[in-house]
Amino acid sequence: MFKKLMASFGVGAAKVNLVLENEQCRIGESVTGKVIVEGGNVAQGVHTLDVDVVMKVNIRGKEINKVVDTVKVARDFRIEARETRELPFEHRIPNHYPISRGSVAYSLVTKTDIAQAVDTGDHDRLVVLPSRQMALVFDALQTLGFKEKIGSGKIERYGQEFEFYPPEHFSDQLRELELKFYSQGDDFKLFLEMEMAGGYMRSGVEHHTELHVPVELLRSGSSRELANYIREFLENELSQVYIQGPRMSPSYHSHQHASHGSPFGGFMGGMLTGMLGGALLGELFDGDENEDAGDTEEMSGGGEEGDGGFDFGDEEF
Repeated sequence: MFKKLMASFGVGAAKVNLVLENEQCRIGESVTGKVIVEGGNVAQGVHTLDVDVVMKVNIRGKEINKVVDTVKVARDFRIEARETRELPFEHRIPNHYPISRGSVAYSLVTKTDIAQAVDTGDHDRLVVLPSRQMALVFDALQTLGFKEKIGSGKIERYGQEFEFYPPEHFSDQLRELELKFYSQGDDFKLFLEMEMAGGYMRSGVEHHTELHVPVELLRSGSSRELANYIREFLENELSQVYIQGPRMSPSYHSHQHASHGSPFGGFMGGMLTGMLGGALLGELFDGDENEDAGDTEEMSGGGEEGDGGFDFGDEEF
């Protein structure tokens, strides 16, 4: 009786421990492992055993922790005293997760609901890596000489945005390149914002365009072939800007009614803005209409060189 009483207060009660095969996982792939349940001094009934995927982000100095997914591991089982049980764990990382780019932090929180006892849990770090297609694009840009800016990877209205300084080959015409990833089935696009440098047109003017990446090119896995494809596209766009002038507004609205009725469907990293919703979403992204009109106004959050977007903390869980 005394052991049962102590277990109800958590002393000598069952414990759980999530053991991952690898704490780093790419978008589109599965993080796997096992949950080890160790019985305490007495037998106990476990109602639920779940693992929450928690994302932490600072917005305007305010820390927000959001449960983005819950993985149901087991329901209604009994763990005997001193028994050890291993339960499989698996979670596929979807396209709409922002990647862990030094500004977004994830953890896996294992939690139990134990009958007539203090619930126990476990915390583990999770690093979300770019999908293989995204990684190929990053490699191709690096091959071309583009340098990713410090603070790149901010979350904004339509997902996660990445910023690059151009190589010498483009520096006379291009000051900065920003991109967002869009993936829907076999449709893989880069939405690009090109900030023009001085010269044949006013410095700071922005040109919006999109690049469809062929499936065959992605499947080839060749960053050099993709680099040549991107280089030719950028050279052609810069020539068109010289002749026709810049396109001042992005074509995001054509993707507003994507899958599941979400305006963020298909945009990688768009999940967070979709989850915030309602009044908070309107407050955070007030002024997006101006962005669509070509007058981009991102949220001020202490980014590099006064850049906007969310202000992400660097603290670990």
